[in-house]
Amino acid sequence: MRFFLLFAMLSILYSQSTRAASIEQQALDFGTLVILKSDQIGSVIIKDDGSISTSGEIYILKEGRPAELILTDIPPGTRVSMNLVAPATMQHNTKGSSSADFRVTLNGFPKDATSDEFSEVHVFIGGKLEINTSSKQYVDGDYSTTTNLEISVDY
Repeated sequence: MRFFLLFAMLSILYSQSTRAASIEQQALDFGTLVILKSDQIGSVIIKDDGSISTSGEIYILKEGRPAELILTDIPPGTRVSMNLVAPATMQHNTKGSSSADFRVTLNGFPKDATSDEFSEVHVFIGGKLEINTSSKQYVDGDYSTTTNLEISVDY
């Protein structure tokens, strides 16, 4: 049995030069997983509401949770749009590891939102972790990646 602690960090790209800022309250965390067979396709999906589903030979030992971002310094009532830049590959945190890799895609985030009376937008972001067939085994340990979400502020 293999045990994994998986999480993804988000980087925020603003498509306009603004004073707005982002605060990462919580990184996207896929939890601790057991993957019985690396030669079978499977996935873990964490939705923005925190619900989790799996497919394939993947079992959850410790549940993960969606990312939580707070976008600040956006005038009240201002619309913000969000778009995924590209999927990411999640790799073992030990350099030179021969572990198989995971593919991570952000999903479950709102395409747009409006800032509140405190000039903030609270965003929860889910993700999908995909396991593709591999002749390599998944090595025990921590895996991480950074992925990008483009945020446009409509002034």
